[in-house]
Amino acid sequence: MVLEILTSLGFSWLRLAVALLLSIATALLVGISAGVNGKVERGVIPLLDVLQSVPILGFFPIAIYFLTTSIPFIGAELAAVFLIFTCTFWNIAFGVYESVRSIPSSVREIVDLTKLSWTSRLTRVYIPASIPKIADQLPASIANAFYFLTASEIIVLGKEAYALKGIGVLILRSIESGDIFSVAASLAAVVLSISAAYFFVINPFISYADKYRFDIVQEHPRPLRMASPRLIQPIHKQFLRPLTRFSANAQRILPTALISMRHVSWGVIRSIMMVFLISVLFLLVAQFYAELPDIYATLRGVLAAAVSIGAIPTLEAVGFSMLRVAICVSANLAASLILAYLLAEKWGNLREYILPLLQIVASLPAPLIFPLVAPLFEVSALTREVGAILLMSLGTFWYIFYSTLGGFGRVHREYQELAEMYRLSGFAKFRYIYLPFATPSIVTGLVTATGGAWNTIIVAERLGSEGAIFSVDSPGLGKLMSALAEAGELHALTYTVIVMTAVIVAINRLFWRRLYDYAVKALRIHEQQ
Repeated sequence: MVLEILTSLGFSWLRLAVALLLSIATALLVGISAGVNGKVERGVIPLLDVLQSVPILGFFPIAIYFLTTSIPFIGAELAAVFLIFTCTFWNIAFGVYESVRSIPSSVREIVDLTKLSWTSRLTRVYIPASIPKIADQLPASIANAFYFLTASEIIVLGKEAYALKGIGVLILRSIESGDIFSVAASLAAVVLSISAAYFFVINPFISYADKYRFDIVQEHPRPLRMASPRLIQPIHKQFLRPLTRFSANAQRILPTALISMRHVSWGVIRSIMMVFLISVLFLLVAQFYAELPDIYATLRGVLAAAVSIGAIPTLEAVGFSMLRVAICVSANLAASLILAYLLAEKWGNLREYILPLLQIVASLPAPLIFPLVAPLFEVSALTREVGAILLMSLGTFWYIFYSTLGGFGRVHREYQELAEMYRLSGFAKFRYIYLPFATPSIVTGLVTATGGAWNTIIVAERLGSEGAIFSVDSPGLGKLMSALAEAGELHALTYTVIVMTAVIVAINRLFWRRLYDYAVKALRIHEQQ
């Protein structure tokens, strides 16, 4: 049994390592290009918004047809790596994009004055600037990969099923057979491997990345100028002013106004176009997979599935899922702010011990462990909702937490010393110093966490196969998609994927992306002062 556990664990880590390397390389290519080129940004960022919104079930047809059935021998392994890649890439890409966008203006001016070549800018400025954010996002990517580990190693769509050798499959088989000892031994092996990875790879990489942070002050910081808390308060006001403007602008976008395209920004129109293109892609995939004679037959099938499901049930499912996502993200944001602030301000000496423990908890495959405690949440409909939100939180908390913790690391030491000089309270330091510096990172975490929360509803609202192990009583888009995937209803599944993608893109473009742009501009204004 020990040999089987070690072999399965080795295969899982090998797939994860390959997916992470591909994610980092692709994130550097995409994130840097979008961060320095406005034309690329206008095309790539909406595309990333769309693709990161597609749940892992939406990539199953691509994994099965284009990889598993089209490429012999290693097709299934490539499909697994591809599915893991869809769980690890997005937050790293947005992190790299944020790093390039947040490069201080003074550095940008020096680069322009010295007329560095593109290669020199890439190797001396853009990639080094991205390394800290990659280090900050790496734990969250690993956590998300383990969250969807079983879904990546067992690819099931209707009658098509592929199971690979891996620790996720081994734990699932042990749970199905009732072998608790094997489950415990496998989980212990996962914990030990994650601990080793953190101490020997992740933690040294995070320490190495610190030297590339623009805002790390060395041993001899520049002298502090005398100031008062009144001078600190404008830092916070820089963010309230744009938010007020955004709120006023948002009130103008009413359903009646949306009829006229004059009231819709080009970014919204571009996002709608991206959703349309991705929808066409999935229609083509559905056509190839189902071997239908033409795209019109596939379109008719999807439209028939939409009519069969109905507009009211779809809106009802979206509404319930949106409420769960909102509760989940809000609770995780509050917990992340508190925990990250304590680690940055109060528990600095314990950071190197607490973070590995959090990473171990984050990397445990929650969908595999949850069935063991699911009976505790089967008391009533309310407890099942609590269980679903808890399961969603285990897959989304880490996006916000690690982004927030990295953002709090942006605080200049001179501001910390200024706060100590004037004996600011802990809440005042958080409100006027830590929060403004971390806002771009927090928004980045919220963007990826929102997409992650929508992905986790697939397992949170209905967990299990061949009869749900755990399921909420009220409707939900994830619950509907899980049942459709198990039944092999590809047309209906394509319809629900399009609906979920459109909802997430609308939220990102109408809210998160504008908030992020305001946060970056306000931070640059403050750093210039």
